[in-house]
Parts: sequence; structure tokens; C-alpha cells
Amino acid sequence: MANSFVTNLYPVPSGTGNDHRLTVDATAGGVLFSGANDDNTSAFDSLTKYIAMDVQDADVFMTFDGSAPTTSNGHKLFAGRSYTFSKEAAVKAKFIRSGGTSAKIHASQFTN
Repeated sequence: MANSFVTNLYPVPSGTGNDHRLTVDATAGGVLFSGANDDNTSAFDSLTKYIAMDVQDADVFMTFDGSAPTTSNGHKLFAGRSYTFSKEAAVKAKFIRSGGTSAKIHASQFTN
């Protein structure tokens, strides 16, 4: 008998499947994913449910509450690690580099 509660256990790329690449520098107030705007609706595909991303080259600080990330405000994300966030969290995220080296974030969109 088939189990009607079985779902796809593997991630499915979202819609267009476009990845986002973000250079995180020392911009005051932090940087957002490309396409993010005041209502945080356009940064990712409408089908996207979560974002898998990795931080490259340098550590970064990130906030979700609209405040500016700084070395004393925000969550520290470490270079060489990957993170997964809901789309809602990712579109609100602001980033700033931790030290003197700019970082890169590579983010991919998924529906499941």
C-alpha cells in the first residue's frame, strides 16, 4: 500500500534555479541579496522555500531585524561553512564583513 505522506526527501531547485552571489564588504548598514527591496519580496523566486548558502573567503556578520550588522551586532557566519535559512529570513538578512577582507556568499534556492 502506498504511503500518501511520503514527500521528496531531496532538495528541488526553485523555479528558475538562479543562484545568487553576494560580495560582502564594509558598506555601512550592510549589504542585501541582489533584488531585495524595502518589502523584501523580489530577492528570490516566488516558489523558493529555503536558501542554502556558503560563506567564502572571510567571516561575516548578519542581522535579520533591519538593524545594521557590525562586529558587535549580529550573528557571525564563518568562512568555509554552509548555512540554510528560510526565504523569509534570507531576504531580510543584511551582511557586513568581519575584518579587512571582503567575503563572498553563494546562495541557491530550493522548493523542498
